[in-house]
Amino acid sequence: MLRALEPTFKRSLAACLRRLLGTAAAPPFDPGSPPRILVIRQHNQLGDMLCVVPLLRALRATYPPAYIALMASPVNHAPMTGNRYVDEVINLDKRQFMGREGGSLLRLPAYARDLRHRRFTVAVVPSTVSTSFTSDLLAYLSGAPVRVGASSIDGVENASSFFFTHPRVLDWRGNPERHQAGRNMDIWPAALEKSGDLTAEITLNPGELDGGKAYLRSLSGGAARVIVYHPGAGKVPNRWPAEHFAHVADTLSAGGATVITAGSMDDEPLEAMTGSLRTPYSVIRNEPIRRVASAIRFADLVITNDTGIMHVAGAVGTPVLSLFGPTDPRQWAPTGPQHRYIRGEGGDIRTIPPGRVIEAAQEMLRRDKTR
Repeated sequence: MLRALEPTFKRSLAACLRRLLGTAAAPPFDPGSPPRILVIRQHNQLGDMLCVVPLLRALRATYPPAYIALMASPVNHAPMTGNRYVDEVINLDKRQFMGREGGSLLRLPAYARDLRHRRFTVAVVPSTVSTSFTSDLLAYLSGAPVRVGASSIDGVENASSFFFTHPRVLDWRGNPERHQAGRNMDIWPAALEKSGDLTAEITLNPGELDGGKAYLRSLSGGAARVIVYHPGAGKVPNRWPAEHFAHVADTLSAGGATVITAGSMDDEPLEAMTGSLRTPYSVIRNEPIRRVASAIRFADLVITNDTGIMHVAGAVGTPVLSLFGPTDPRQWAPTGPQHRYIRGEGGDIRTIPPGRVIEAAQEMLRRDKTR
């Protein structure tokens, strides 16, 4: 019931606050010297979060002495912890403010006071697909005198843009191939260093890397070559037939090991793939994302649907062959010369022939390792 009423409550609150706060002309953009920057990206999708890393990198390169904090939801807090471009990852669990587990809006003032004690000089809310009232409100509650966010996205107005001192018109209808990482950087009102580097990154510490290498070796039996497959995806239209994954794995298995990754929503494609496999395999199932990332880091190739693991593999530098359906790979596929993608005809991932995936994978495996 609370979740159903949430959109109505947010619309009503936005209307009241808009009348109360009004609008004002944007002053000259000044992030502070040195700036204390809060980047708010509290959505749950891991891919969206990793597409913010290039913005963090560019902010660090542009303002080396800056204090940079990232606000993330609980599901993304772990993969972003220790990121080398930020000083702090702030956990935002909206369940503490609403929900069935004792959440209360009365906790919001204390949360806001904690944000204000950090003395941010600028709060920025990167938005590329849709806007978030909660994120925009948190930018205002942070107390940052400079607040940057979307006033509209591709012609769709943001009803809560009044929270910003520097609302930004974002419109990529004339540039649909603009990668999501680049779109995140378009929110910043000033020039950024390293703005052309669109690679994502999960920063793994030496202990994690050692553990991941040993874990993958134990799964693969020390095979000279390891290919990781991810047949699942949260969105059904993003799933290539699991039987095709099995055929590809059987074909590429000679001289190497087959490892399959699966999360909590991947039971059906996992069972379909393993039920069709003839070659031996190992499964990484429902493991913490940093452990998965540490293991994938030492694989030779990852073949995956357009889903979170695709972004994770790209963020640790492993060559990724990603399979796309309705989503535009020009916007979402991992960037870098070591990666490739294949998109189904008419946006239908099921039309990708297994032979084409095998051919692309073999070509990628023939490349010299550059990592």
